Amino acid sequence: MLGQDMRELYIDLLTRKEAPVKMCCQVLRNMLMYLMEEEARMIKADQKWKKLQNKEDLKEMGDIQSGHDVCLSCVFLLQILESFFHHHSQVQVRMIALSVITLILRQGLVHPVQIVPYLISMGTDSDSTIRTKADQQVQELDKKYLGFIQVTTINTRQT
Repeated sequence: MLGQDMRELYIDLLTRKEAPVKMCCQVLRNMLMYLMEEEARMIKADQKWKKLQNKEDLKEMGDIQSGHDVCLSCVFLLQILESFFHHHSQVQVRMIALSVITLILRQGLVHPVQIVPYLISMGTDSDSTIRTKADQQVQELDKKYLGFIQVTTINTRQT
């Protein structure tokens, strides 16, 4: 996904308003599946580490793959966030985009400061499922980072 051709194709499909909705959904599903697979792989690696922690040095278990999901999130984050609004009439695009964002937040792949304004906007969606899911994310961030949401919304209004 991080190859030049694939990156350009994904960015194009997520940002071009004339892009077929099916393709936009497929790109978002691909990202969602990739992040879910990476999460499962990391859980297995953590379990393996717990079994071998007394025998092996953590430095020696260097994991090249672990940075790919962070890189993927950074490269495509803006396009993922914006895809929510580009295809505003398509509930399936908005739902998948929100699912990818939720997974990125859960995994802690990026700092949530750039995502909060989008989540607040998503909280006004016409679809009640999307509204509820976005509001839950805002509430979780507020619990995890006390006072963060108030500071972020104040700073967003000032810019």
